[in-house]
Amino acid sequence: MLHHKRTSYRRLAIMMLTAVMLVALLSGCGNKDGEYPGSSKGAVIATYKDGTVTDKEYDKYAAFMMFVNQNQAMYMSIPQLKEQFVQQYALKKHLSKDVSAEDLKKAKTEADNFQKELETALKTTEDLKNYMKENDLTAKEVAKFYTHEYGFQLYYSAKLNELTPTVTDDEIKAEFEKSPSDFNVVTARHILVKTTDPSTGEIVHEEADALKRAQEVKAKLDAGGDWNELAKEYSEDAGSSSNGGLYENQVVGGWVTEFKNAANTQAIGVIGEPVLTEFGYHVILVEKRTETTVDKLTDAQKDTIRSSVASVKISDFLQTEQTNLDIKVTLPAEETEAPSSPEASGAASEEPSASPSAAK
Repeated sequence: MLHHKRTSYRRLAIMMLTAVMLVALLSGCGNKDGEYPGSSKGAVIATYKDGTVTDKEYDKYAAFMMFVNQNQAMYMSIPQLKEQFVQQYALKKHLSKDVSAEDLKKAKTEADNFQKELETALKTTEDLKNYMKENDLTAKEVAKFYTHEYGFQLYYSAKLNELTPTVTDDEIKAEFEKSPSDFNVVTARHILVKTTDPSTGEIVHEEADALKRAQEVKAKLDAGGDWNELAKEYSEDAGSSSNGGLYENQVVGGWVTEFKNAANTQAIGVIGEPVLTEFGYHVILVEKRTETTVDKLTDAQKDTIRSSVASVKISDFLQTEQTNLDIKVTLPAEETEAPSSPEASGAASEEPSASPSAAK
């Protein structure tokens, strides 16, 4: 309960999520603009060096995205953001030529399997059928977009593997020095009083009540209370409530910011004031803290930094490509609302899912 929340999606909506915020920029594959559903219909809303995007094509793509990344799909039709997403979509189409034949074949196999599952689901799920009809989508078109999305994920992985070995020791050092305290190793105990349930967003305790309860815990600990007993009684962190709230020899960089900062700055052996994070209030005792210098980084930590630097290089590459495309977007004055969700009325909970991530 110390780590950043992970988004969960109901069955049909979990198809391709590994690092979804990154996929928002990095998805698409194919060989010709004409292979993209809707690309030969509707008004042109974007032109670029070697192609165009039509409103019909983009709307179908936005509707498809409801299957794989609902948050992004809802943003895609917001007028203030739509131009940016259209530019990114044009970039995806341009870079589709760089997806290898092998990766394209893998993507097509996954898409074919998904199309069969979707066609089966459409026979029994009325809400899903209505969603497809409302957005003028066919199972074949969804499968085509699926191919584009997964194909470029494979392209991105290949690009990352290509760039990662090029990251130098000097680049690793420079990245480390941006936030060296993220690599501190800490042993800490904590008791969590939740404010919300991270899986549902529902309120567990009102913030004032959670703080009062956390202060009560701290008072008992200050008076000599036993961590094991109090953690079992009060802590709502399933990962540590049964072992006295202990997290032993953990690298703090993966913890939520407020908890990480407390772990890095709180006096050793002193129970701190309750710390509020997105999960609730934490009563924290730092038992041990070891600072890490660049020369003490483990090979695994170096690999993590190396991958991070390589990811930045890919982002820079994509931004340069997008600039060089000379994309011109001409959207109409009035924009339509975001497409409805295929999960309306719980429809998607009964649908089959196919996960390219798991298929790698």
